[in-house]
Amino acid sequence: MRRVVVLAPEPIRPRMAGMGIRALELARALSSEFDARLLVPNSAEEAREAAGEVPVEAVESGLGAAAARADAAVVSGHAANAWFRAVPAVPVAVDLYDPFPIENLHYAAALGEETARHDRETLARSLARGDFFLCASPEQRLFYAGALYAAGRIGASNFPGDPELARLLAVVPFGVPAAPAAGDRARGRAAAGVPLDGPLVLFGGIYDWYDPGVLLDAWPLVRAAAPDARLLFFESPNPDTTPQRVLARARARSRELDPTGTSIVFSPWLPYASRADLYAAADIAISIAAPGLESDLAYRTRLLDAAWGGVPSVAVGGGALGRELEEAGAGRSSPRDSAALARAIAETLAAAPRYAAAARRFAGERSWDRVAAPLRDWCRTAAVDPGRRPAPDAAPRSFLARLLPG
Repeated sequence: MRRVVVLAPEPIRPRMAGMGIRALELARALSSEFDARLLVPNSAEEAREAAGEVPVEAVESGLGAAAARADAAVVSGHAANAWFRAVPAVPVAVDLYDPFPIENLHYAAALGEETARHDRETLARSLARGDFFLCASPEQRLFYAGALYAAGRIGASNFPGDPELARLLAVVPFGVPAAPAAGDRARGRAAAGVPLDGPLVLFGGIYDWYDPGVLLDAWPLVRAAAPDARLLFFESPNPDTTPQRVLARARARSRELDPTGTSIVFSPWLPYASRADLYAAADIAISIAAPGLESDLAYRTRLLDAAWGGVPSVAVGGGALGRELEEAGAGRSSPRDSAALARAIAETLAAAPRYAAAARRFAGERSWDRVAAPLRDWCRTAAVDPGRRPAPDAAPRSFLARLLPG
């Protein structure tokens, strides 16, 4: 049995976010056919609590030892830098699902140019050294195809025999469990700290590329139509490493609208394993992103996961996934206008059973086993791509510098 290792870019623990979840679920999807192992940056004991049956190995003793006897690997994010330094020979699929170099530009005021430079270098190294690449949507595929072309990875040596780039770049979006969500509404409401009665509007976590202000402006209108409605935000699971500017503004605005915190609730991040209860507790999910390139490239995973729980959505700047949900009758889009958003929320709540059934059907076609098929195909015959480029670890010397002594 071929061994495939998946390098988690974030700690695997009960309370984890997108890229950690994705690494775990890809490893789980691969384990049906391969000896799949999840390499984690935190303690193996903590990771096993969340990983369940997926074999876990900590990389504390070094990536080289953890990757021993691997036939293929899946890496992502900044963790890829360590992989390329320590394990040069193993065929590697680079997961580009998370367009972090673009996302992090929203943190530029807080993190500065150095972070942006490091992100660019990380992406350039991954494009040079990867053998196969994953992305989440048709929009992302075009973006990364352009980047791969600029990096010299698409050209006369490989394009004529593979004009669709099937052997280089595949769309592998987020997935959901194959079994439908079966949560408990009362337990979910208690975990989130909201009463059992009244509709629950779920926004979730707030990153700096989100725009919850539009929803907060619409909230008095929503409450006028549904006086017992509640709005739920989540606090960041990684506040020490993630700037909190938009979250802070949303919290301040919420207290202006609701000084007692009765209708607008901020809850600690809930464990990944308890999210079925959360979706049983929620009546509608909202995603509002600031306009820009991040919104064009994003795959709003929270909307898919909510659909798995039968929760319909309303999105502003919902990207490819928001469009797909609307086309499937599992959600709808709204203009960036508070009155229009309030109407969309009210109309979706009024037709909740119809939207919920469509949401479950939509999610049922996107199990992890299904979406990971291109990655499994590659792992069966994974090999180092002859088009690999030298990693751009340093900027080349200028023509003038090469002429000068020393």
